[in-house]
Amino acid sequence: MNKYLERYLTHLDVEKGYSKHTIKTYRLIIQDFLVFISMHRTRLKRAKKNDIGKYIILLREERGNSSKTIRLKIDALRSFFNFLTDQVKLFRHNPIPIKSFKYKTEKREAESISEEQIDALLKAVEKEMESVFDAFAAAVGKTVLMRKRLFALRRDSVIIKLLLSTGLRISEALNIKYSDIDFEDKTIRILGKGKKYRQVFFDLEEIEPEFIAYLRDWQKLDTDHEYIFVSIKSYDRLSVRGFQVLLKKYLKNAGLSQSVTPHTLRHTFATLSIEKGANIKAVSQILGHSNCKITIDTYTHLSSSHLRAVMQKCNPLSKEVIPLEERIEGRKKYLAYFERTG
Repeated sequence: MNKYLERYLTHLDVEKGYSKHTIKTYRLIIQDFLVFISMHRTRLKRAKKNDIGKYIILLREERGNSSKTIRLKIDALRSFFNFLTDQVKLFRHNPIPIKSFKYKTEKREAESISEEQIDALLKAVEKEMESVFDAFAAAVGKTVLMRKRLFALRRDSVIIKLLLSTGLRISEALNIKYSDIDFEDKTIRILGKGKKYRQVFFDLEEIEPEFIAYLRDWQKLDTDHEYIFVSIKSYDRLSVRGFQVLLKKYLKNAGLSQSVTPHTLRHTFATLSIEKGANIKAVSQILGHSNCKITIDTYTHLSSSHLRAVMQKCNPLSKEVIPLEERIEGRKKYLAYFERTG
């Protein structure tokens, strides 16, 4: 590995507190750029703005990268060259100044699923659990295997409900350790982005009984670590990829789109919470966003069914009478929103 790249990645980990995923992504991007300039017989300390431009042309025209992907790679390279300029003093001026190579990306609304789709997904897990339980009750042999399958299904149900009820990122959920759980206060300590801690609550009637029951089963396992969500094959921590595969199976059984991801469940928590009247600042803190603007920009779109209901109820031709208290409360929320957003 390039010595400067190694120092830079250590800087991201120790001083910036970046996640392992982000550091890995930046490493791959920068390594790719270093290979590109070496093929053009250019050394890193000789790199110029023109080299960056040629690299962007390669990404766009030959590799077909999207504007969003190119923007990510520009940001990674700019950060790397900032480090080389400010910390290593390899350059007098950053070859990628802040105002250069700005790529506009299309603003995409966060995908979410409806309450009906949530029910279908949870029923798909429950149906498989009932099937295995019935087989287990009638079985003469192979009970160890069936116990493991039941444990895995309970685990999957708890993870899905946690994502939907707390808005956790899948990586955050799979990193939960037994010592992170405060049973007296009914909270879970979460290590989020930037190595910042926050708390989420599990004393919800939809999740607590099942969560506690799952933890009792987990305590019976012979594991040498504290991660509560484990693979039934090795008892190692369940991987993100492993859960993605399992989720796709349940989506298929529920007749739902395969495009739904664990992050969709996080989006669903935020979108439906806001539609039900949750305070945006509270939702922002639960999600672990660094500021409310991120939450507002990402989640203040509303579902088509919600918009339809608003139009049917509030349009000038509607004969429905809206109570005065409801109109006053709606006006307060409207004014409060514009006070926050300027």
